[in-house]
Amino acid sequence: MFAKLSALVSSAPSFPYQIGEPYRTAWGGWKHFQGTSNSDGSAVSIFRTSSTNKQDPKLTSARNGVKRLRTLRHPNVLSFKDTAELDERGETIIYLVTEPVTPLLDVLQTLDMSGPARQEYVAMGLYHIAKAVSFINSDCKLIHANICMRAVVVTETLDWRLHGLDLMTEHMATGDLPLMSASWMVGAQYKPSEIAKCEWSVIQQGPPWAVDSWGLGCLMQEAFNGQEMGSMEELRNTAPIPKPVLQDYQRLLSSQPARRLNPAKLAESSVLKNKLVDTIASLENLAVKDSAEKDLFFKRLPQAIPGLPLPVLRRKLLPMLAQALTFGGAPAVALGSILQIGNSMDEAEFAARVVPCISKLFSSTDRSIRRSLLESIDAYGKHLTQSVVEEQIYPSVTTGFTDSNAYLRELTLKSMLTLAPKLSQRTLSNSLLKFLAKLQVDEEPPIRANTTILLGNLAPHLSAATCKRVMLNAFTRALKDSFPPARSAGLKAMMATKQSYAPEEAAGRVLPCVAPLAVDPVPEVRHAALATLEAFVKLLQEHSATRDSAAGSSDAAGGAQQAGASGWSAGLGSNLGWALSSFGASKAKETATGEMSSSSNGNASTLNPPGSTSAAFARPPSPPRAGLQPPSPPQSSAGAASDIFGSSNSLAAADNDGWRDDDDDDDGGSAAPQEDADEAAARQRLGRLGTRGSATQSSRLGTGVASSGRQASAPASTSGQHVAPPKLSQDDGWAAELDNDDSWDSLEHKPAAGSAATNRPAARGRGRGRIGAPPRSGRLGASRTGSTGRGGMKLGAAKLSKPDEAFEF
Repeated sequence: MFAKLSALVSSAPSFPYQIGEPYRTAWGGWKHFQGTSNSDGSAVSIFRTSSTNKQDPKLTSARNGVKRLRTLRHPNVLSFKDTAELDERGETIIYLVTEPVTPLLDVLQTLDMSGPARQEYVAMGLYHIAKAVSFINSDCKLIHANICMRAVVVTETLDWRLHGLDLMTEHMATGDLPLMSASWMVGAQYKPSEIAKCEWSVIQQGPPWAVDSWGLGCLMQEAFNGQEMGSMEELRNTAPIPKPVLQDYQRLLSSQPARRLNPAKLAESSVLKNKLVDTIASLENLAVKDSAEKDLFFKRLPQAIPGLPLPVLRRKLLPMLAQALTFGGAPAVALGSILQIGNSMDEAEFAARVVPCISKLFSSTDRSIRRSLLESIDAYGKHLTQSVVEEQIYPSVTTGFTDSNAYLRELTLKSMLTLAPKLSQRTLSNSLLKFLAKLQVDEEPPIRANTTILLGNLAPHLSAATCKRVMLNAFTRALKDSFPPARSAGLKAMMATKQSYAPEEAAGRVLPCVAPLAVDPVPEVRHAALATLEAFVKLLQEHSATRDSAAGSSDAAGGAQQAGASGWSAGLGSNLGWALSSFGASKAKETATGEMSSSSNGNASTLNPPGSTSAAFARPPSPPRAGLQPPSPPQSSAGAASDIFGSSNSLAAADNDGWRDDDDDDDGGSAAPQEDADEAAARQRLGRLGTRGSATQSSRLGTGVASSGRQASAPASTSGQHVAPPKLSQDDGWAAELDNDDSWDSLEHKPAAGSAATNRPAARGRGRGRIGAPPRSGRLGASRTGSTGRGGMKLGAAKLSKPDEAFEF
């Protein structure tokens, strides 16, 4: 037990990083590995060197490099993260943990660049290394002593970083210097003459940049050539070096240390400053620019982007633009440049590089950035995944629904056309539709219209239950909007979603709401309403045809027989006949008389449409009611008829007789002969009309209002005689249709107040013309009102509409 405790106390601390795959090349005695942090899983680079001898000069130089890297901070010098020195199995191991980087040689071989684009990128990297060397030599008075391709690594954003500081030495220091004790670590092809000859005094007497200027020349040769040097003789090959840089390249490699070019002057010269370098430098110094300079830069940036290396745009410029927008350093127009760069990427790369930037920008409170994001949503919306939209973007976008700025509310509304299909049903129903319900009553008319349009487009993405609950209510609300485009949008939305409505909804809700817009004063709304009516009527016709085809052969035969009746409409007439003919099914095969009409000579009224051979609407007389007195004997003179019925412009009593078959027997009329009951009742009424001899006008029973119909020229018939009925005009089709409602005829009705029927003078006499008896209108149905009929049922008359209009149900 004590042995285990002592082992735990004496053991070295564990290394808190996971070491991954190694790279092919590394500087000096180090090995370069990929790695990840155990704490947060972030990527790192791990450099490792080891020796069995703790006093090995290699470990001493490594300790010097770790110390220098820890204390040296520069944008173009590798960033230090952590270090550890461990003893494992008799070896001393030094670990150096830095930001994730890749050897320069690997980057140059894998990047898809060539020609001028490659030269621009190499020039940018050399510019950054020259600035780092200038900082080390001029500001810190230090000598790196081994600048070459292996001493440069590249970050994820393609920035070059200087590392390999193991031989770093102070310029004027004396004694045992790292450069003196470990000069053997420098490759022979990179050694200037003073180091090769160990002339340390020459180094101290010369400028501090002399040794590193030679190293910059070697790096320039390797970078433009794309491979490591094998010997010093390769420095004489100037073919890979661009002509603008050739003169400075030769000055860097001067044989006299004092005449070598200062790296600071190289960084300040124009030979390494190209369009790419200027663009990157402007973005790096964006915080110190005023608003005018920023606006000018971002105005010119879209024109400069096509000429820049594509890998640099994707991995360097894009993150810098996103960072500048996130922290407020760039105006909102910079988003256009981000999307311009993203257009050159494939789906996977766009999702990996652009979508994270956009997701962060949506959380910004800057209205200009939100506006730019919403205006450009069509360019990147297709690349957004459902999880990103649901979890990151939509919660931030919803603030725009309630924004005080109307333009932002409208942009937010329009953005849902792209985002809503990627939302879950729960979010659509519980969140989005609530915002849209408020926007449909927004104070801005265009927003109301666009809300209706959006709802119409969202219908395919909503569940059937949600559509049934929301869509029709929203569209009918839009039809009542005072803004004509909003009404038009409601009509178009109904048209687009017509297949979602049941036939009952189309007939009971859609058509009644759309029909008033058929006379809208705005032509666009009027035309859209007519088109909508036509579409839904066609829908109902198709539904009817489907039901007809599904019916049995007997139903099909009955429908064909009814459709043959002249004077009826193909739609309403046949449907109404079918629906009400069932009440007289027992008389379906009996013949009937012609149409109802009245003449000045007292012609009889008929009960069925012309050409009809069916007696389905006839009905046997009802038994007489107790307590009613028989009517007075009919008068034969025309004057008496005038006294009974009043003027000829009033409703004819004969027409009321056609709807009151039961009252004939109740008033004491003679009993029907022992034959067909319906025909007997009709003859009885015709006989009474003939004895009265009243000249009356034909009545439109469909409207319940008197009309001046044609007068028949046939002679008056006497009681008990059958007279051939005259033919009704086509306008009398309503009367023929309403006769189909024969089963409702026994119910008593009172005329509605203010209707044309109430203007008829009271008739004199008994029975049909009792003095003071209220006038009767055509009866279409019964309702429970104050009056009481037979059997205790409370009856009432159907309300009459204006003249020449139909009954209101």
